Amino acid sequence: MSAQKDRWVFSFSFLLFCASSIPTQGSARLLQELSPQEYFSSLQAGRASLAYFSHNVSPGAQPFLEQIENSAEALQDYGISVVKVNCPKEDVSRYCGKENALRKAYLFRGNMLIREFPTDALFDVNSIVANVLFALLFNEVKYVETLADLQNIENALKGRSNMVFAYVPATGTAEHRAVMEAAFVYGTIHQFVLTTEATLLKDTGNDKSDVSSARLFFCHCQRATDLGQPCRRTAMGQTLTMLNIHRHLKLMGAPLVTEVAEDPEKVSTVHLQLGLPLVFIFSQKETYEADRRTAEFVAWQLLGKAGVALLSRDLVDLNVLLRSNVALKTPEEGVPIKYLVLEDTDEVITLVEDKNKVEQIQEDEEEDEEDEDEKENNNQDIQDDQVVEAVSRDKKRELPLEQILVLTEETFHSALLETARTVVLFYASWEAVSLAVLRSYTEVADHLKG
Repeated sequence: MSAQKDRWVFSFSFLLFCASSIPTQGSARLLQELSPQEYFSSLQAGRASLAYFSHNVSPGAQPFLEQIENSAEALQDYGISVVKVNCPKEDVSRYCGKENALRKAYLFRGNMLIREFPTDALFDVNSIVANVLFALLFNEVKYVETLADLQNIENALKGRSNMVFAYVPATGTAEHRAVMEAAFVYGTIHQFVLTTEATLLKDTGNDKSDVSSARLFFCHCQRATDLGQPCRRTAMGQTLTMLNIHRHLKLMGAPLVTEVAEDPEKVSTVHLQLGLPLVFIFSQKETYEADRRTAEFVAWQLLGKAGVALLSRDLVDLNVLLRSNVALKTPEEGVPIKYLVLEDTDEVITLVEDKNKVEQIQEDEEEDEEDEDEKENNNQDIQDDQVVEAVSRDKKRELPLEQILVLTEETFHSALLETARTVVLFYASWEAVSLAVLRSYTEVADHLKG
């Protein structure tokens, strides 16, 4: 690609800073003022420059010149110089001699003219940066108007590369600038496609989209090897800024499902680092394939919203994993991991999309535990009642204790030494359960004696 060599001169972190910063007064010093001869003799092969030719600046051109000056710093970060060329009065050359020429700005790469811009199209820093980068990346960023054009590009990319498809209501906007800046950085990794056609946005299946708002989609064409299979698309939920686009592309580049074999407390992924939750789906050797498919299905549904990790119970010795099948780890420090029991994938997805769902599920589980405890207590009460009833019924009956040796503190140890095996019952004569057990004990003694 023609602009590839210049793209990686600047680090991405510096690019992010410059893309989001507001130009300062110092940016005016970056605007060079040269004569026509000085300007054309300074042009270097492969290096881009934006030039505005003028005689004495008229009051009407002053606002435009101020915006050109303000954009100098932002454009310099992409290796593009901004020059005000002062034309002598007697100069009647192509760029200085015609009145129409003086109402335009010119983009050169080396000494080759790339694009002419009417000054009214460059109305602020965003429009200047967006239009200049769009012109320089003309061969890298495809502009499409119809669904057929978009599908042709998708088909050409299937099995090879992914695509970033952006819709902006108009060129020269802040969103257009953000897309162009992202294309400048990521254009060698992904194919960027741009449209301003609202009908195309609707034709792609986004009927409910607000056409007044810019949208961006990551198209997973590299995974689609069948020409008849459409590329999956993951919409970016945030507004189109350079930082949000970078974040979205970072998430799209992460593994769909991360397999881990350590305590969830120690696990960190790009999702957590970017402020998104991480869902753990617990697996085991016998059900690994099914669990993997479940994790991938959930991951596609939550792509861009949360990460998904597959954790094997066989490799991590934690009791809590045996009582749960899903865990949720949030990026906030100090917040404990929530271990849950969910019945289907819809509940897992809702767990992320509805923050209140976690508390509701935990409350339901606590209520279920309380119900179980209450049920056990009720069962115990019923058993106790049955014991009391049996004791009350049999309290006047004398138990046959002839086969049972009654031990005291003095005879206990000597009695144990007389036989190889001895069964001893400790009981309290005043306690209902002990009396009930004593009756069964005598029956067993008679049976063994016989």
